[in-house]
Amino acid sequence: MDLGDIVVVEKERHPHCGLTGKIVGRRGNRAPGDPWYLVYVMSRGRSYLLPASTLKIVKKMTDENQNLIWPLTGERSKKGSS
Repeated sequence: MDLGDIVVVEKERHPHCGLTGKIVGRRGNRAPGDPWYLVYVMSRGRSYLLPASTLKIVKKMTDENQNLIWPLTGERSKKGSS
């Protein structure tokens, strides 16, 4: 997992199970090999700290398919457009 990836919370017992978001930061390790990620969830309009063990990648971001999501409006634009 890396910055810009679209992820979903897949752990059934997690309170945010089923929510989809975009990784916008990394904040250290919860346990060895299980980092915390700051995930922006569009449907809630805020970001949450979630451990990698609860997340599953839905869409891996690359240079070719990188979309920028504007947090306040939800508007999408391609990288490099003005």
